[in-house]
Amino acid sequence: MSNAPPPAAGPLLETEGLGRRFGGLSAVEDVSIGVHRGEIRAVIGPNGAGKTTLVGMICGRVRPSAGRVRFEGRDVTRVPAWKRVAAGIVYTFQVTSIYGALAVRDNVALAAQRRLMGSPGAWLRLDEAALAARVEGALRTLGLDVHRDRRAGDLPYGHQRLLEVAMGLALEPRLLILDEPTQGLAEHEIETFCERVRDVASRATVMLIEHNMKVVLRLATRITVIDRGRVIADGDPASVEADPEVQRAYLGRR
Repeated sequence: MSNAPPPAAGPLLETEGLGRRFGGLSAVEDVSIGVHRGEIRAVIGPNGAGKTTLVGMICGRVRPSAGRVRFEGRDVTRVPAWKRVAAGIVYTFQVTSIYGALAVRDNVALAAQRRLMGSPGAWLRLDEAALAARVEGALRTLGLDVHRDRRAGDLPYGHQRLLEVAMGLALEPRLLILDEPTQGLAEHEIETFCERVRDVASRATVMLIEHNMKVVLRLATRITVIDRGRVIADGDPASVEADPEVQRAYLGRR
């Protein structure tokens, strides 16, 4: 199955000369990328390359030492993380952050309610029907509607990762950032996860940090490769996989 090219519209997300130093260490240096609406953008690189620091700056959890972040044409470099969530930048973590004692649908409802109540006084006009519809929509997209009444902590690990994505989707993201989403998943769970991410991509632009190259090549419309804090390649999957510098730095080939 070939990966569709990104749409021709202007970038949803842009970084310009983005950098972050921790003392004398440069974790990310001079990163300029553009992510278009409808993409599944993979960000790959060796351990310690700066991938998580980069997305931390994009979602507002890490303050840049240099450069800018623009989202939908607006400079959000100094905008706090919670306001970026309200603007549509949603980040899911490397480890699950679900509420294990609550039902699956209640986990998603908490996220959906947060989004619906994002403006002052919104609790006065909270529409229960709209809340229920958003919850059911997110559960169906991730294939969790049959588990809606189960205790979240009783789900298999792979389903817990899907639940975390459903919670992110309930926030109605324009950009959904998935950090190592297949980590710890069995092969059959990875296949299911990939199918669900494709479904998610019909509703939100996806940025994927992933070490599993099979997953990256299966899902990504465009790949950005980072090594030692710098972008060493950026392009479609075929050209990135064939790039000699990528093969040397990340794929372990000569």
